[in-house]
Amino acid sequence: MLLLLALNTQAQSPSDAVMMKNGEFCGGLFYKYGNWSKYWQADSLIENGNVGTLNIHQASAGFVLGITKYVNVYASLPYVVTSPTAGQVRGDRGAQDAGLYAKVKALDLKSDAGEFLLLVSAGVGIPSSSYIPEHNYAIGMGCVYGVGRAIAAYQSDMGLYGRASGAFHLRGNSEIIRGSYFTTQPFQSNLVDVPHAMDINAAIGYATEGNQIRIETETTVFRTLGGFDIRYWDAMFPSNNRDWVALGGNVQYIPQWANGFGVHANASTTLSGRNTPKVFTVGGGFTYFFKIWDKNSEASL
Repeated sequence: MLLLLALNTQAQSPSDAVMMKNGEFCGGLFYKYGNWSKYWQADSLIENGNVGTLNIHQASAGFVLGITKYVNVYASLPYVVTSPTAGQVRGDRGAQDAGLYAKVKALDLKSDAGEFLLLVSAGVGIPSSSYIPEHNYAIGMGCVYGVGRAIAAYQSDMGLYGRASGAFHLRGNSEIIRGSYFTTQPFQSNLVDVPHAMDINAAIGYATEGNQIRIETETTVFRTLGGFDIRYWDAMFPSNNRDWVALGGNVQYIPQWANGFGVHANASTTLSGRNTPKVFTVGGGFTYFFKIWDKNSEASL
C-alpha cells in the first residue's frame, strides 16, 4: 500500500532518467492522498465491513543534489496517517521510512534524432519512528531495506520519450511486539523475515526542453519473492506475499518566470493484485530549484 502511495512523489526520483547538473539542488514538499475499500485476499477481491474505507494521507519532504552531472543523491522522509471509516481498530500515524539514494548516469549517447541513456541507482530505507509493522493499518513494513535499479531511457528531439527500469528490493527483518507468531508454520520469535521483492516499470511521455513541462503515464509491476497469502480470518502481516500492477500519471510544470519554483501532480490506481489493497491515489507538490555552486566547476571533477 505504501509503495503504491510513494510512486513518483518527487520531481526527480531514483527511478526516472532525469539528472540534475553539477551543483544543482532541488527541494520539495509533497502531499498524497489514497484510499481503498476493497483488497485482494490471495487472488479474491473482497470488501471488509470492519475496515469500511481506509484513508491514507502522506506528507513528505525531500531533495535531490547534483554532485556532478553524472552523480545525483536523493533524500526523503514521509509522514503517514491511516484512518479507517469503520470497525473498532484505530488507524496509525508517524514518520515512516527515511530514504537515501544515489543515481549514476552510466551511458549517454546523443544523435541528431535523440538521446539514449543508461543509469543505475541504489539506496536504503530505514524506519524513522517506532511504528508497529503488524498494526492492521501500519504505515510501513518496519524493516531496513535496500533497492538497486537499472534504468534505460530514450528521448527524441521532438520531446517524446520512453523509459524502462527494473529493481530488486532487498529486505531485512521486521520486529513485532509479539514473542511468537504463525504464518504457514509456528515461529518462536519477534522477528519476521520480510520477503525480498522486484519491480518492473515502464513509462512514455512528453517533455519540453529543460523539462519545464513534463507529462507521462507509467505502469508498474511489483512482485514479492516468497511470502504467504492472507488467511480469511486474519489481517495483513509483514511477511505476506504482495503482488500488484498499477497504472499512473505524472505532470510537471516549471515556468521560467517562477524563479526556480515548480508544480507537480500525480495519480495512480491498482489494476490487479494479490494480498494487497485496490488503492487509488492522487497528489501533488511544490519544488524549488537553485544552484549551490557554479556549474563551471564541472571541468575539474
